[in-house]
Amino acid sequence: MLSRIPLRPRTVVALGLAGAVAVIVILGKLLGGPTPPVTSSVQPPIAAPSAVDPHEGDDGLVQLDPTPSPMRASNGPQAISVATKFAEQWIKHDRSGTDWLDSLRPHSTDALVAELNGVDPAGVPADRITGAARMEALATSFVEVVIPIDAGLLRLRLVASDGRWLVDGIDWERV
Repeated sequence: MLSRIPLRPRTVVALGLAGAVAVIVILGKLLGGPTPPVTSSVQPPIAAPSAVDPHEGDDGLVQLDPTPSPMRASNGPQAISVATKFAEQWIKHDRSGTDWLDSLRPHSTDALVAELNGVDPAGVPADRITGAARMEALATSFVEVVIPIDAGLLRLRLVASDGRWLVDGIDWERV
């Protein structure tokens, strides 16, 4: 009778694996021994006696000198200046792609210049800066400067490279 049922090789393998798993589970249940009964009350572990004198000072709190923030660092205004100069050139999209990229190059990392290579400046979604730039500190060598533009907010990521800030990433959001 089984010879009349058309079985594909995949079906035979799947049935064989299912049978093997079933045999392993049954053997595990039979040879594994009895399972311990589940108790409803769990006893908390006994705490080890403390070796700390409760009358001594708190040694758990470590006071570290805070890392200087780029917003308070002497070169914080430099990051805002670089970002503003970049944004002023970025919104001038009425020129050739080569001229537009060349104007961004002094304020950009090589990686960003490579990303922008071949970009059509006509696709820039802004025509003017509408407010003052503000810096959001992220790390001592990485900041984000947010510049209000007529199309929303321009977010420029700057990295400190060889003692100067360079734009490494561009993003904008509509508001």
